[in-house]
Amino acid sequence: YNKVREVIKTMAIWQVELDRRDSERYRKQLLHRGFISASYFSTNGFDVQKMRKMANEGKLDAVRCIIGSSVRWYYAEEQAERAHLAGKIC
Repeated sequence: YNKVREVIKTMAIWQVELDRRDSERYRKQLLHRGFISASYFSTNGFDVQKMRKMANEGKLDAVRCIIGSSVRWYYAEEQAERAHLAGKIC
C-alpha cells in the first residue's frame, strides 16, 4: 500500500494522445484549466528542462500531448510561477 501511495503522490505528468482535429480544442481546454505551453515559458525566461525534471519528481503538474508524431508539453501556470519566484526554475 505504501508503494502505491508513493506512485500516486509523485504522478504529476498526464499523457494525452490526440489527432490533429482535436488538438486545437484540447489546447483551449488546457488553457482554461491553467496549463500553459512549454514554449511560452521558455520564451519568458523559464528553464523548461528544470520544469520537466520537477514534473518527473512530482513537484509540478504537466500534460504531455502527443499529436501525430509531435510531442508538446504544458505546465500548470500557478505552480510554475511559484517555482520561478522561488528561484527553482530560473
